[in-house]
Amino acid sequence: MSDASVSLTPANAADEQAALGPSAYIVLGLLGQYGSGTSYDLKRWADESVGYFWTFPRSQLYAEPQRLVGLGLLQETQEDSGRRKRTYSITQAGRSALAHWLSRPAGFPELRDAGLLKLFFAGQGPPHLLSQLAQEQLNLHRARLAEYEQQAACVPEGSFEAQPLRMGLLYERASLAFWAELLA
Repeated sequence: MSDASVSLTPANAADEQAALGPSAYIVLGLLGQYGSGTSYDLKRWADESVGYFWTFPRSQLYAEPQRLVGLGLLQETQEDSGRRKRTYSITQAGRSALAHWLSRPAGFPELRDAGLLKLFFAGQGPPHLLSQLAQEQLNLHRARLAEYEQQAACVPEGSFEAQPLRMGLLYERASLAFWAELLA
């Protein structure tokens, strides 16, 4: 299935969609939301949006589009000369795959917090470790909260994009309260 015009048939569509991971849906979602773009555009868009709450190797934004082209979920155009830049756009099959994924339950959230992981094992470290860890985490969460507050001033209230940001603000405020309590 290397031809970009090949669409998924009902027989293999479910198998192919099952093989799609979060990075595929990030690529499909970003291109669906922002329009055509290069892998560099995808990285920039991810860094300014979903990258705040979903960690993944940014290198996937360079490899994943090619795979999605092969599945018929993206269309690729390439410059004839110069840097031969590749630009991707979402196909109707890609929009269908994204809509199918969006309609399924999200499942239980994942929380990967290195500060909490270190806190879990802090009893095995030196006595000053807890206060050092708490202060470090307070500094990090204060900085992220300030960044989110700055972004919130630029995002239309009530928009879909504002909702994850709102959750980020709540999370950072809760984290500040938690680490301040541990420091005290």
